[in-house]
Amino acid sequence: MASPAPAVIDTDPGLDDALALIFALRSSRLDVKAITVVAGNVSVSRCTSNVLRILEAAAVPSPPPVFEGCATPLSLPVTRAEHVHGSDGIGGISGDFPVRRLAAQSEHGADAIVSLARHYGPRLTLIALGPLTNVAAALQRDGEALRSIGKLVVMGGSADGRGNATASAEFNFFADPLAARTVVRAGLPLVIVGLNVTRRALLPKARFERHLSSMPRTTLRSFLAACSAPYFDFCQKHESADSCALHDPLAVGAAIDPGLVATEVLECDVIDRPGLTRGMMLVDRGEPGSETPTARVATDVNSPKFLDLFLETVCAA
Repeated sequence: MASPAPAVIDTDPGLDDALALIFALRSSRLDVKAITVVAGNVSVSRCTSNVLRILEAAAVPSPPPVFEGCATPLSLPVTRAEHVHGSDGIGGISGDFPVRRLAAQSEHGADAIVSLARHYGPRLTLIALGPLTNVAAALQRDGEALRSIGKLVVMGGSADGRGNATASAEFNFFADPLAARTVVRAGLPLVIVGLNVTRRALLPKARFERHLSSMPRTTLRSFLAACSAPYFDFCQKHESADSCALHDPLAVGAAIDPGLVATEVLECDVIDRPGLTRGMMLVDRGEPGSETPTARVATDVNSPKFLDLFLETVCAA
């Protein structure tokens, strides 16, 4: 069996971010070397606290270091998603899972990304689950190091032009379109996992609850039940669905097993101007020119295989 791949996760928890982090931390195929935190769903300080409580709830034997990163986007104004994730970012459950032991490191998240990129080079997988502010800041610090990594998997954008922050923009790209445009145009080994595929990665509530009921009665089980409940409630209220889309977990899944998603190399860009199309991802399926920014863009997902992997990993005894 191959050794687990060294990975850095950049995130802004966030309910589905919490599920994605637990997925990554419990996977035998990823070795999470660090978690960097960016402002997004809520403020960066709240997101950092959420990462720490997720690590404690998951009872990770040797938790990776946590580095707080950018507090504001490159593109103002600031956008948040408390209406989805709650004022604390995890559905109002933070008081039930206080941070008791862990603390963030003093180094800035963008500096930590650069340090790990320099150290691991082509062996490193960077998984970005929030706005791309930290990744853009790391590029400004050392673009050569960032371009040397093995893969950058981004949950963001939408190849079909259908957004969730606006009619045309996905939240992570909308929250910092300048950072998204900077990253997309930087010549990185980029894989974009957007709404066009994550909306098909649906987790039925009844199936998740069955798997939870088979887990030992641990803090992790309690946390998974508590943080998933407001997400399922939001989807039921706003989408009349008894399932939730695993947006961020699918990006982790694509890093663990690239075969879970079909991809195409496409010319891409992001609109960073104010207005109705702010944060919209542009995709050209024509033949890219030698100077045009391209990315490997997810176009389909094997949802049954992904859900099996997610549930077997997250809900393992």
